[in-house]
Amino acid sequence: MNTRFSLIADGLKINFLICCFFIGFFFISPISIFSQEVHKRPTIGLALSGGGSHGIAHLGVIKVMEEAGLRPDYITGVSMGSIIGGLYSLGYSADSIRKILKGINWKLALSNNIPENKVGFLEKGHFNNNIFSLPLSSRNIILPSGIINGQQFESILSFYTWPAAGINDFSKLPIPFMCLATDIITYRKVELKSGYLADAIRASASIPSVFTPLQINNHLLLDGGLIRNFAPDEVRNMGADIVIGSYVGFHASRKEELQSVSGIIKQIAMFRSLDDFEDQKKLVNVLIRPNTHGFPMLGFENIDSLYNKGYEAALPYKDYFRKLADSLNKIGQQKPIENILNKQSYNFKKIEINGNKLYSNLQILGILDINPGENVDKYMLADRIDLLYGKTWFEKVKYRIVPRNNSLILVIDCVEKPKSMLYASGCYNNSIESGIILGLSSRDLLTSRSEIKIKSYIGKYPKIEINSIQFIDLNQKFGVSLNFYAESTLLPMFRLQDENSDVIGRNFTPGVSFIRTLGLNEMMSVSGDYEYRNLHLRYDSDIPLKNLSYNYISATYDYKINSVDTKRFPNKGTILNFSISTSKLISGNIRTDSTKTYFKDNNLPFDRFYTFNGNFKHYFSPTGKSTFMIGGDALLISRSDSVSEQNNFYFLGGIESVSKRSVPVVGFHPNQIPVRNMAGISGEFDYEFIDNFHLNLLANIFAIQEVTRDKGFSLLSGYGLGVGYNSFLGPLRIGIMQGNYKQEKFFREVKGYISFGYNFGI
Repeated sequence: MNTRFSLIADGLKINFLICCFFIGFFFISPISIFSQEVHKRPTIGLALSGGGSHGIAHLGVIKVMEEAGLRPDYITGVSMGSIIGGLYSLGYSADSIRKILKGINWKLALSNNIPENKVGFLEKGHFNNNIFSLPLSSRNIILPSGIINGQQFESILSFYTWPAAGINDFSKLPIPFMCLATDIITYRKVELKSGYLADAIRASASIPSVFTPLQINNHLLLDGGLIRNFAPDEVRNMGADIVIGSYVGFHASRKEELQSVSGIIKQIAMFRSLDDFEDQKKLVNVLIRPNTHGFPMLGFENIDSLYNKGYEAALPYKDYFRKLADSLNKIGQQKPIENILNKQSYNFKKIEINGNKLYSNLQILGILDINPGENVDKYMLADRIDLLYGKTWFEKVKYRIVPRNNSLILVIDCVEKPKSMLYASGCYNNSIESGIILGLSSRDLLTSRSEIKIKSYIGKYPKIEINSIQFIDLNQKFGVSLNFYAESTLLPMFRLQDENSDVIGRNFTPGVSFIRTLGLNEMMSVSGDYEYRNLHLRYDSDIPLKNLSYNYISATYDYKINSVDTKRFPNKGTILNFSISTSKLISGNIRTDSTKTYFKDNNLPFDRFYTFNGNFKHYFSPTGKSTFMIGGDALLISRSDSVSEQNNFYFLGGIESVSKRSVPVVGFHPNQIPVRNMAGISGEFDYEFIDNFHLNLLANIFAIQEVTRDKGFSLLSGYGLGVGYNSFLGPLRIGIMQGNYKQEKFFREVKGYISFGYNFGI
């Protein structure tokens, strides 16, 4: 009944307003009867409030208006209302905006993170693989602010507001639009009517304590809802005669809701806005208040439910909207909106770069690879910004398109990171035990366009990797790298001269590589390396042998792809590693108890041999919670002799690689089975049953040729069941597994595994 009376009352108001127009035309200004002013129709304003994810309900309200044939002539928005209103002002339909919102990864959009497939290939090792990272300046350590800078959010807004990139007066959008923000310096309301539309929306939607403020001109702006969360007054000032409002903003908390610190802070923060709403709602002809109670303010996964709440709230007004539209159309037809959504590309007269001190314009333009006068579409520009941001030079990098003197200027705004970064994390698993991972990266330390990356594992079985890269070209795609890698790894129950013993493999490899990056996720290289490999018996044995060592010179071609979205429990993407190498033994040493050493023993073969090694994993997610992985591994060595004569073989076992020559095989301990040749397939099913909690099923089957046999293959298989947790300290994985292998003598078929923390990134 209340809704019916409200509709009747509002209908009387609208009819009275329309009658007033006619009275004015016929009695107050009779001369105007014969002019075009007679046919001027009253205009509709739409005011959309803020309210976090609750603002998605505005789409349901707009959908009912669309179905009734009622389109606003002016739109104002605050916070989430500015996102919905801004997109609608461009000509997107309610259904289109709903589809856009459902396609956004809100977990990323509301964070400082980016998917790993948008990080440069050479940066993937350090990226998101540490507990903390500290920027280092020449004088001190800089602590991060920890507040979201909006990199992803602004990129999304720029992408979808692309059609309006050449319009800096929002009154000239297909539907005139404006939004509100708050200047936190003066604590005053700021009306955003012009400029770069994506920036205006970002400023209006900058939720305090979630996003950093955005500077526009001389204003430092946060969410408009701090002062005014609903803007019917502004839409009337734009020219609206009839105002329809959709409000999903904060309500004053009840006494029982003010028993917590967060509840009191919320009430204090929104007090001015709540008080202002009482005045603003009096300026609205039709006020729709969707019931979004019970939904979290940042619950952007509830898009359909919130949309339906808005639709349900507006549905009783549908007939009223239809009659209003018919009445207005009898006065005069509404002007069709201009279609700008098909705008595909822009041509920029000039490219300007702001905020860069450490990296030159030439370096940045080299990565962007965009020239003035070139046609650029939104996909190309988004990819180039991702490529630039993926270099991890910047805390934030964004673009703006600025109309100037009848031409367009592409402006790149940068917030630089220091050139040097320190990384640290910890890890534990039941094969290498506990340890600490420390890393350091530094750019342009010795020469321009150079990078030094150091990664070390400090523990029982230490590792270190050093790469010093000098890029040759302006785009920094081609470079020369000096490399050093050293590791110590456990080889359990290794067979030497008819005796089994734990062996420690100690290897180091200096070399030089010519690398070529092929976009963010691909790289190939040609390397020349000196390889020293050593097998050292961990315990005393009955045989006099103490260790074997080999010295090789190798040449290798590598091709790699890494397009997974995250290292930890990926949802999509591919990992592929393909290498082919040729190696020649140049010397070998055999040490016994008598400490007598034989160099270049005649029993050792010195013929050249070839190695092919390849593996791949492909992840795909048919639903938001379930992910499947299919993978495969292959190894082929052209010639391999007995274990006491040569050391060119690989090791199978474990759920992840622990050395350069280890192949993960579920059901077996890491490095448990040395092989000469092998081929296998693997699969994994991951189900995220609660946020960050995972259930894993793993299985694989391999055909292998062990180092102890010259002909034929053995068949082995394994499977496992585990659980995982994605914590800020790194992923935790615990489970049991069983391996089936006829040659198994020293280990039980059923084994447990545990892994916690970040890995070294072999």
